[in-house]
Amino acid sequence: MTLLRPFIRQASRHFHSCQPRLTTKPPTLSVAAAAAAAALTHGPLGKGIDAFRNTFGSKPLTAPFTGQADTYEQALNEGQGLVVDKNGDGDKRLIFDPAKLVGPDLWELKGNLSKLLGSGHPFLNTMMTHFLCDDGQPVRPLLVLLTAQATSGGEIIDTQRRLAEITQMIHVASLLHDDILEESGDTGNKMAILAGDFLLARASLALAYLRNAECVELMATCIAHLVEGEFMDLVKKETMTTTTDDNNNSALQYYLDQTDMKSASLIAQSCKGSAVLGNASMEDTKQAYEFGRHFGLAYQLVEDVLEFSANSSFRAGAPVMFASESIPEILPMVERRFNQPNDHDQARLYVYQSGGLKKTLALAESHCQSAIDAINQLPPSDARSALVQLSSNLIRRKN
Repeated sequence: MTLLRPFIRQASRHFHSCQPRLTTKPPTLSVAAAAAAAALTHGPLGKGIDAFRNTFGSKPLTAPFTGQADTYEQALNEGQGLVVDKNGDGDKRLIFDPAKLVGPDLWELKGNLSKLLGSGHPFLNTMMTHFLCDDGQPVRPLLVLLTAQATSGGEIIDTQRRLAEITQMIHVASLLHDDILEESGDTGNKMAILAGDFLLARASLALAYLRNAECVELMATCIAHLVEGEFMDLVKKETMTTTTDDNNNSALQYYLDQTDMKSASLIAQSCKGSAVLGNASMEDTKQAYEFGRHFGLAYQLVEDVLEFSANSSFRAGAPVMFASESIPEILPMVERRFNQPNDHDQARLYVYQSGGLKKTLALAESHCQSAIDAINQLPPSDARSALVQLSSNLIRRKN
């Protein structure tokens, strides 16, 4: 916490100067921050931001809304076209610029991390990869803003855009903290904690300035759920050990409950918070929550299939948990985190034999339909149609 305190103080000073929005013109940097920014212009983090901005400038991230998208990518682009910040600069208008989410504090953080690790340390690349996640197309803020339009039928207000930014900060903080569970090395763990805590502190401060007690409570709840989901992941081994033939689907249900906490809760609560900030009715607010929860579950299930198919990493995702229903021999591999030489190949064979991939996609499709059913309870609008086509095309997501 000693290392974190300067960042929190810096965040507090700059946040007060950025009211009522996170500034589009950053305040003057301190001498230390300016030096850090200059030193890292050509470093990994600086290059990461430049690459991200180039991606935004070259990819067709927005498209005219047709309501007839037949791919997830097209649905994403059409949805983003509805919610870009109208106050942006010409063709460079964005939903938000992740490089500005924490303003000059990001440069302070980068400077301190480079001093601790050296500018070439691989964790710097890890941090920026997470910070600029979703391949430059952040779906969570998009859902928050489309929900804002769908529940109000009007313009997106400033606090709803702020909530979209907060949602992304919380998501990235959770990814950084995930590294503690998935990576080894004392230094890497300390840096993941530092960076994740910094973003959570920044998000908490931004939440306070929304001045809406109900929305703050919703987002605090989702942060608590993230922690609970991480704890469930830590004790998964003990849960696998207690699985019996009479209850051989407990591993699958446990994983789905964990996914509800770690992935779906953030989307559900932030969509509901967006409706609350727009003074939507209780019924519309409820439907926003149901949409977000089912979309979040479907999104993670599709993510599990893509991750399994990519063959780049292996973990106990939904396909493996579905396989455990009919082939309990896979559970000891889950307990030891697939650390024996033939575990990966054998587990893949079990997943294919059990139809784990097909079952995962079928469950994802079911949640997509539930998301569509919920959002269709709202009044007709382009934003509602955009959420529907995002849900209907999610199952065909490619990356």
